[in-house]
Order: sequence, then structure tokens, then C-alpha cells
Amino acid sequence: MLTMSLLVCIGALADNNGSIGENLKWSFTDDGTLTISGKGEMQHAEGNSVYAWGGENPQVKRNDIKKVVVQEGVTSLAEYICWDFANLQEVTLPKSLTKLGKQCFKLCTALKSITLPDNITLIEESAFEGCSALETVTFPKNLKEVSEKAFYSCKLKKVDLSQTQVETIGMGAFAHNEQCKEVYLPKTLKTFEGEDEGAFSSCGVKKAVCSAVEPPKTISGVYDFISGEKKTDPVEWVDIFTGFDDDFVLEVPAGSEEKYKSANGWKNVANKITTGIRSVKASQGKVGVYDITGKRYMNHTDAQTVNTLQRGIYIINGKKVLVK
Repeated sequence: MLTMSLLVCIGALADNNGSIGENLKWSFTDDGTLTISGKGEMQHAEGNSVYAWGGENPQVKRNDIKKVVVQEGVTSLAEYICWDFANLQEVTLPKSLTKLGKQCFKLCTALKSITLPDNITLIEESAFEGCSALETVTFPKNLKEVSEKAFYSCKLKKVDLSQTQVETIGMGAFAHNEQCKEVYLPKTLKTFEGEDEGAFSSCGVKKAVCSAVEPPKTISGVYDFISGEKKTDPVEWVDIFTGFDDDFVLEVPAGSEEKYKSANGWKNVANKITTGIRSVKASQGKVGVYDITGKRYMNHTDAQTVNTLQRGIYIINGKKVLVK
């Protein structure tokens, strides 16, 4: 710990600047701005106390930090780096960033919104847990994994992952966002991890859309002490959505309804599942109709026949249409 503390904190040339590891630097100005610069990954630290704004005698008081600017070239934020910045209101992150470490913004209770750059692929455990004012998050297009409790007990109004590449969502990742009314999950989603709490447990969701043709599985995700690998055992007792609104609706791709209704994690919302679409407006001319996987469903010159479609999601003349 002493060695780590020396690496992270020593190297300061003045009270308001210093080093984070061997490759990054920080500076703090009187307007409350903390700037982090340099190239490469941020050095791992065991706890917040090793940073210049942590511990009993910090160079910078955490409560004085109102804005964080991470400059281009930094590729990761380490664990606890901005932990408990109670007055943090603004965060600017670079395109070079690919990973957010665990608890890196935990308990930043004044932060209301954040845009995460597109090259971030991983949001680690509890990264934004307890950010009780956080209402809006713009998620990265290349995001692959949202880990356990990443946005636990925030104030999110909507979770839109539809434009991401997310494959895995961890236990309780978005749990206890009581004001979250809409959830959009991508077609790439494969698994929900965790043995104790669903990803959207205790959320007041009214509408959820999952674009995955195959129902994402609920699995353990707990690390095996011997192999060091995550367990992929199926979990039957965890519900993905709980605490949802009485009028809750889950929209899934056409042809997938029965799969979702019988899948672990989804059974408790079986009577809430729909394929979403109400009707198709007739038009003149040739109409190409495909299912959500891209397979041709029909191709007619009489557009009126489109209104005979069964409930489901279709691609009609290049546009996604929902038929209820």
C-alpha cells in the first residue's frame, strides 16, 4: 500500500497538481475543476485513500470538486477515482476512454447527466451506484457489458441500450431506479448475471422493449474460486423486472413471445408480453415485408394485403413496423 501511495500521490510540484501512477497527471483549479491528462490506462488503486483527494489529509478536498475533465489519451478510469465527489455536477470524458473502473463515480450525488463516449466497452461494478440525482445517461455505441450494480439506486428516467452492442448485464445493474419508466434492450443481449437481484428490480417501468430474438438467459455470473472463470449455471429464481407499473408492457420480436413466456427471468411478466404493433397503414404499390431476422415474409403488389399480418414486428419497405 505504501508503494502504491507513493506512485499515485508523490510527484506533486505544487499543492494543486500531481501524478496518478507513472503515466497520468492531475491538476485542480480554484473554480472546482479537476483535470486528468496523459496517455494510457490509469493505474489500479486499492481504495480511494491513495488519491490526492482521499485519506485523512488530502491535497484537494473531495467536496471542492465540481467538474471533472479527462483529456484525450486517457484510456481508462481506475477504481474509486471520483468516489464520493458529493458536489460534482459535470463530467467530460474523451473518445480514447474504453473502460470505467468499479465505483469510479459512486456516490456522486449532485451529478444529473453524463454522456459516455462511444469507445467504452465496459462499465464495471457500482461505477455510478448511489448517484441519486443521475437522471440521464447517453450510453456508448460499442458498450459490451454493464456490470453488477453499475447504476444501482440512481434516478434514471429511461435506460436506452438499443444502439449499443451490450451482451451482458450484471446483477442489479439498474435496480432501484424507481422513476425509470422506459427500458430498451438491444438485439445483441445474451445474458443477465446474478443470483440475488434482477437487473431492473424495484423499477417502476411502464414499457420495456427487448430486441433479442432469443430470450437473454439468466445465469450465475459468480466467479469460481478454483478456475477463476464465471459460472454459467442457469438461475431460475431471479426475475429481471420487478416493481414495475400495473400497465407494464414488454415488447419482443414477432415469433418470440412463447420463448420469452417460458424462459427463466421472464416468466413473471408472461402476461405482459406483446409484439407491440397495432396496425399497418395501407398504401398503393409493391410492398416488401420481412420478419425481424431479415427473412422475407411476403411481397405483394396489393398493399391492402399487408393489413392481414398477424401481430409482430416486421420490416416493411425498409422500415420497422409493429402490428398489434
